[in-house]
Amino acid sequence: MVKKRALNKSLILSLVLAGTTLGISCEVSAEEAVTESFTLDKMIVTATRYEKKDLEIAAATEVLTRKRLDRTGARNVQQALAKVNGIVYQAKGPGGGSLGSMTSKVSMRGVEKGTLVLLNGSPVNWRGLYNLEDIPLDNVERIEIVRGGGSVLYGSEAMGGVINIILKKEVNNSVKAGIGNRGQQNYNFSTQQDKLSFSYNYDKWGNLGKVSSTLTEASKPTDKEMYNRFKGSEKNDFKIGYKLSDYVDFNYNHGESNSKFAYTYGKNYGVLEDIKRYDRNHERTKDFLQFNFEDKKGLKGNLYYNFNQLHSTGTDYYNSSAEKNTNPIAKNSKEKNLTYGYDVQKVWNSDRTKLLFGTTYTREEFEDYEKNVKGEDYSRNNFSVYGQWEKNINTQDILTLSARETWTTGAAQNKNYDNFSAQGQYLRKIDATQSIYLSVGQSFTMPSFSNMYSAGNNMVVGDPNLKPQKGIHYEMGWKKDHEDHKWRLAIFNYKITDNISFSKTGNKYYAINEDLKNTGIEFGVDIAGDNGWSYNYGLTFGNPKSKSKSEKVGTKDYWDRAFGRWQIDGGISYSKEKWDTSLTASYLAARVLTPSSSPAFKTKPYLLTTLSTTYKADKHHQFNLSIENILDRKDNINHSSSAYYSAPINYMFSYQYNF
Repeated sequence: MVKKRALNKSLILSLVLAGTTLGISCEVSAEEAVTESFTLDKMIVTATRYEKKDLEIAAATEVLTRKRLDRTGARNVQQALAKVNGIVYQAKGPGGGSLGSMTSKVSMRGVEKGTLVLLNGSPVNWRGLYNLEDIPLDNVERIEIVRGGGSVLYGSEAMGGVINIILKKEVNNSVKAGIGNRGQQNYNFSTQQDKLSFSYNYDKWGNLGKVSSTLTEASKPTDKEMYNRFKGSEKNDFKIGYKLSDYVDFNYNHGESNSKFAYTYGKNYGVLEDIKRYDRNHERTKDFLQFNFEDKKGLKGNLYYNFNQLHSTGTDYYNSSAEKNTNPIAKNSKEKNLTYGYDVQKVWNSDRTKLLFGTTYTREEFEDYEKNVKGEDYSRNNFSVYGQWEKNINTQDILTLSARETWTTGAAQNKNYDNFSAQGQYLRKIDATQSIYLSVGQSFTMPSFSNMYSAGNNMVVGDPNLKPQKGIHYEMGWKKDHEDHKWRLAIFNYKITDNISFSKTGNKYYAINEDLKNTGIEFGVDIAGDNGWSYNYGLTFGNPKSKSKSEKVGTKDYWDRAFGRWQIDGGISYSKEKWDTSLTASYLAARVLTPSSSPAFKTKPYLLTTLSTTYKADKHHQFNLSIENILDRKDNINHSSSAYYSAPINYMFSYQYNF
């Protein structure tokens, strides 16, 4: 549990002061920290599971380098991804925060629950959730993004794409302290001692008041409003890394987060207006362990342990009919999610052929507080084997064929699944700077235990008869690098059957299967300009729609749209001597909100903006000012039936000492 005493502010200030007096034996010049060449021909690992040049990959990929991550002004991974081309952002609280199991998300190509998140290649998803807002950006070396179905190489949940977060193997010796408006605080301490690294990060938001509303553009003047008041959040994160050799390393991460909300009566509730119906304190604890190994002969893999516990407590003062309870009712719900396993692969190379073969195992366990009262919990074993054959037909043409077989054993109520998926990719190198490609592949997602058996305080009803999601994806693309320009274009189409969702009937949400489809185009440009200027911009167009396959009353038996059709993302940066300044933005237009059991309706576009400026006075002293929502817009960053607003304009000023 996160407690206020977990952070001793005087201790943090002492660390800052102590850092300024330490011996300066580990010097890194400011010029070295600023300089980063614009490398067009980056090596990417995630898309093929081995290093490969972007121009030779038959998929839409993107790499967020450390330099680009710094320029976002973000403090966590969720915030950093908010303005990336083709990624739709949603959050329930400031800084990309979550509201218990109602977590923040990043969605690609219109698949809301189709993002697989990896940490150094190991999955961190827990029942489809991933809490990117709890991963400090200071710990990240780079982020690799692969758009489109990635299940053949990475398994379940990668229906919209894969995000691989690569952590730093070595950290800077530094102390950082930041303070901002709206109760913001951020402190970080990291040190590298030979092969051992340690970092600690603390992040806080204050009371923001009203952050949501059940009233939207479709509401009538007489409709009653409920809203959430955000009462503050705190996060503590510890990371330990040990590099045994150039080929073997170990990581352990422990995190604790706490956020407080009050669900409150709003307009048209008369004397109850601004009176809270109930309050909730949401605590999340995570432990992530990982052991990575690799040799010079193409063998590599990882062992991992991923534990997540969500604990929500609070008090109900009124019931659902707005009648005051005779005595306030205490609420206490808890769930535990645990996955552990391994992923091992081997690559063989010959003159023009590359062969990859691998196997994975994951043990999955789920415990729900209300279910455990009855002595019930759930677990299963997930096995898979996968392979990939890559053939350089000639100096210009590359053919890649991949396949995966996945099956489960030992599942509760004998609800076991198996799935076979395959993929074919063809790429032609037009010349040394340009290529075109075509890809056809399948994807899948296994139903999670919460989908199948959830109690959800009697509000959410799972279905043990859910079918696995299955999809087929088509994509063709063009890539070109010319001098300081990089162009990327992808046209895609997919159809997903039995997409898992929830539909509201009465006062309850029922798990259902539905069909999902989308056709779209993605275009992006990166430019390294003259005299310290650089630019990036992107345009995405899509039309994601879903249709229920359930016979339950109230489900949608018609195609209904989600998200927005147009998205424009971009950034401009200027770096000169000791200064580095950037402005980033993401605009999502032709938007709709999509309730679970009624037709989608239009809503206003959102525009997310950040201005970040860094000044490196010398090799030891660094200052940063980051301003979020510089236009002070009140945008709805939710995509269902209620509004969750972006935080008002806010800033963070930080000082970092490198020792």
